[in-house]
Amino acid sequence: MSEFERAKKIIRKMKLPKSAARDQAKKAFHADLGNGLPHKALQCAKEFDLGNNYLTEAATELFTVLVSRARFHDAYKVLKGYNLLEAGQNAPKAVKIASNLDRIPSSVKLEQKDQIGLKKILQRSRKVGSRRLKINDVDNAIEMIRKAKAIRDKDPNVKGRAIILPSDGDVMLCGDFHGNTDNIQKFIHLANLEQNPKRIVIIQEILHARRLTEDLRDLSFDTILYALDLMARYPGQVYYLLGNHDLGFHLGRDLVKAGKSLNRYLYKGMNFQFGDRYTEVADEYKDFIGGMPAAIMTQNGIFMSHSTPKKAFVNLLSHKYFTETSAELPFRKCKPIVALVNGRDYAPQTAQIFADKMGCDHMICGHTPTVKGVKVPNKHHIIIDSQHANARYIKFRLDRLYEHEELVACVDALHSSVVASEDIGELIQF
Repeated sequence: MSEFERAKKIIRKMKLPKSAARDQAKKAFHADLGNGLPHKALQCAKEFDLGNNYLTEAATELFTVLVSRARFHDAYKVLKGYNLLEAGQNAPKAVKIASNLDRIPSSVKLEQKDQIGLKKILQRSRKVGSRRLKINDVDNAIEMIRKAKAIRDKDPNVKGRAIILPSDGDVMLCGDFHGNTDNIQKFIHLANLEQNPKRIVIIQEILHARRLTEDLRDLSFDTILYALDLMARYPGQVYYLLGNHDLGFHLGRDLVKAGKSLNRYLYKGMNFQFGDRYTEVADEYKDFIGGMPAAIMTQNGIFMSHSTPKKAFVNLLSHKYFTETSAELPFRKCKPIVALVNGRDYAPQTAQIFADKMGCDHMICGHTPTVKGVKVPNKHHIIIDSQHANARYIKFRLDRLYEHEELVACVDALHSSVVASEDIGELIQF
């Protein structure tokens, strides 16, 4: 019997208070780890909520054991599930082990699943290794956020809380990402911004990951920093559109899913990445959100925002409200914008009224999840969703007018294969 199992029996039998139970669990954790039972130590850390350091230490030891036994399929699940390559100060051991696996002789015979697991470990190691120091360093993270904000603030296309795009070039817009790093990287690869200097990319709703790690960490802030770095590298080509999750985070409001706080998962992930200084990074991002554009407008009649408001709020919004009236107001005093990013009124009549009010023909939004990646609820709206395997994006030119059917035809799949609806999994739909 493991020390974890003994401790659990003692705690239950004696009905120990929480503090005493944790002390008992910590002793069992170290004993099982010392006895070569990292899987039991990991169970102990999870069962008694011992914290990130305990979880990472046990998971790293378990990863080490699995690698030594060439069980790469299981090792990859542990590496990914506990995000061991980006575990702050605890990461070096896992990083070193993963990076050395490319030295395994080709003569070593592995089962197919372990061959695939080994390949995935090496791929993840190469992808993460190049950025982990930049991402995990608090001062660098803060600098990245401030740099992106400074570039946005001096952008001549930014007018108050709106962006007015030029009449040449093209636009690529995605829907909500919700922490899906693979999808946003694929999107940026397709955009090929270096070879297309007049192309504009619009991203939105990265905050709050759709999928958490095994120990319920939300690591979407990693993806946010990737997006902010893009803004700094491609000034005037990458715009980050305000979403309702961003606005809620900025205003100190929480979103709750199945009775559980999404911000709690996010802060747990940020603490994992940045340690005790994670609140400094969070505050800096909240300040960045305070200046995020709520609407993007074009010369050819296309309006882009995270969503559009319910009918009762339509008359509160106008071109002037976005570019002038709301420009100097904090978001807590911009109730029409709160209504904009949270709304889901796609009734044809409401859509027509809003289009007339904004002087546009088409509204392209995110916010509303759909397993197909696109939804066309009326003759004005196009809804794009990019958080899953059936992710979509839209690409259109700025120098010509579009009929609605023509613009819908500009929607394309981010990935070549289509996944069955039942295999997509649960979507973020707040």
